[in-house]
Amino acid sequence: MLTPDDDLARYQESPNNLSGIAALVVRPASVDEVRRVLTTCRSHGAHIVPQGANTGLVGAGLPDGSGTQVILSTERMRRTFDLDVDSRTLTVSAGWLLSDINQRLAEWGLRLPIEVGSDPSVGGMVSTNIAGSNVIRYGDARRRTLGVQAVLADPDTTVLDLLRPLRKQNEGLDLTQLFIGTGGTFGIVTAASFELAYEPSSRATAWIAIPDGSTLPGVLRSFERRCGEWLTAFELVSRSAIALLADNYAGLLKRLPATDGDCVLVEVGTSWGGAEDVLVAVLEELDEQGLIGDTVVGTPDELWEVRHVIPTITERMSPVLSFDVATPRGKLNEFRRTVVERIAVRHPDLVPVELGHYGDGGLHLILPLTPAAATPDARAALVRLVYDTAVLEFDGTFSAEHGVGPKNADTYLRLTPPAARALTDRIREAMDPAGLLGWR
Repeated sequence: MLTPDDDLARYQESPNNLSGIAALVVRPASVDEVRRVLTTCRSHGAHIVPQGANTGLVGAGLPDGSGTQVILSTERMRRTFDLDVDSRTLTVSAGWLLSDINQRLAEWGLRLPIEVGSDPSVGGMVSTNIAGSNVIRYGDARRRTLGVQAVLADPDTTVLDLLRPLRKQNEGLDLTQLFIGTGGTFGIVTAASFELAYEPSSRATAWIAIPDGSTLPGVLRSFERRCGEWLTAFELVSRSAIALLADNYAGLLKRLPATDGDCVLVEVGTSWGGAEDVLVAVLEELDEQGLIGDTVVGTPDELWEVRHVIPTITERMSPVLSFDVATPRGKLNEFRRTVVERIAVRHPDLVPVELGHYGDGGLHLILPLTPAAATPDARAALVRLVYDTAVLEFDGTFSAEHGVGPKNADTYLRLTPPAARALTDRIREAMDPAGLLGWR
């Protein structure tokens, strides 16, 4: 147990500068210890905030500012690591980090195919339904998770063991789904079973200039038609996002094609070799059709570095508004055009930065705020403008992959259908009658 006399900064502050104040931090190492923590907190009426590696961006793993809430960190829960190579599955405790998992799986040529810029833990990946850059091929955490073990905050601190690593089971309600993407509010995830993937033996990556954004859907269709399941990533960075590299990362600009428009990072991976031949063939076809501009084909890690650096720049910006939205893919181009035009009407000097997972319909929209846009009223109006445009006009979502937490709680209450919220509340009450778990 850690108290305020200890250095609690890494538990109380998130990567994007959200913060809170904890009464204490408890770090159970087993299921029995989790149960004892829940029982003790129940007896004292103490609220618990479950936390994994604390890499989230909406504040769901942070305490509020009261100094009365308890952080339950799962970082010490690392006892189980059961790999079944024949089944291509892994059952693992909640505290294992993604990097450690993939390092151990490497000798078998396997990986848990989640590609994100942070290093989340198993409990956090399940609780937030982590997604990332490879969703177009491998899916999000919901697609990879076969089962969970979780401890409920009911009077019996019930342990639900749903860890059987089965790809097919049709026994009624799949209770595992209650714990994926719900931020630890239904129970403490203590372990999970995952479906793994083989590491591609051949990878090829290219940055592609997109002079005319209207061609993006056609470019993506061509890659999907020609590459099928080999298409691993299709990542967008806007012209304004590229411009951010000029100050401190100018050397990375040499890895991008010269363009006045947007760029897309495309990766193809095969199990038999020849990925670069496949990629180049598609690029040549698109070039002949006039759908793309210049391209840079290069070493995957070097080209991905460009994509990963941009978020580190935007996370240091202040003041800034950052949105994680998604629409149906066929509507994403129109959404981008519409929301940028509407922002310009209100704040002509504001330059939106766009990057994200175009291949699955996701978009990270970052707004570095001018003084006029940084006032409380102006910020609130911008938040409403972006979210209402995405959800109410383009059948989208206000949270593509970051989840729900204090940062977007008001939007959740405003835009989530009342019937869906009411049902969620009833399920939560059954599993956590005293309302002990999760951010408040």
